[in-house]
Amino acid sequence: MASAYAVAPIKAAQIERAYCLIGAAGCDIDLDAWRQICTAALMRKYPSPFVEEIAVVENSLGYIRGIAILRARHNERRGRYLSVPVFAIASAGDARGVCDALLRYLRARALDRHCGAIHIASFEPRRWPAANGAPDREADGVFIPLR
Repeated sequence: MASAYAVAPIKAAQIERAYCLIGAAGCDIDLDAWRQICTAALMRKYPSPFVEEIAVVENSLGYIRGIAILRARHNERRGRYLSVPVFAIASAGDARGVCDALLRYLRARALDRHCGAIHIASFEPRRWPAANGAPDREADGVFIPLR
């Protein structure tokens, strides 16, 4: 199925443009902290307990239309799942298309990482994911089973 959007891990040239979406969504993170998180994700050779990947959705004109932060996690009750503490899209004309493209990408990443589900946390801008490894907010958000 052809898509009008390219979804891939964030590139250095996209950091500033992606921050515009993060800022517009009301996330409580400043530009310097965002740059550090993205730079660390770009330089990382091994997964981190905080951020495994930052994925962006870009349209054909180079505008960032969506962003997700994802990492594989494990829970005794749910097993291995893909945690998505940040999932934001911005499109005046094709929100569904952007969302579908990002969800297809997340599904592929979850399957690559042998996850049985995707957990997309409820969006609360002032509750940015903490680097201290705090547990995901499993009580809120939505679990999407993959099998």
